[in-house]
Amino acid sequence: MFVDRVSRAGRFLEWKVRIFTVAAALVLAGMYLEARWMTWTALLLLIGAMSLRFLPGGAASRLEHDEDPDADESVHDPGF
Repeated sequence: MFVDRVSRAGRFLEWKVRIFTVAAALVLAGMYLEARWMTWTALLLLIGAMSLRFLPGGAASRLEHDEDPDADESVHDPGF
């Protein structure tokens, strides 16, 4: 029911936002100046930003390390 936005953000969120901002500025300038190369460059930047999600070390590896951080504490807890 509730969405955990932290796990969906990913470690490249800041880079994705930066690349999107540059691509948006390029596509607007390309449309204004009628320069197709700017529009295509913006498209390539957006594809590059999308490909960041496939780099190793994303959410899958983070889930492996965060499975159950309290599992070891229950063994040493006397139960008082």
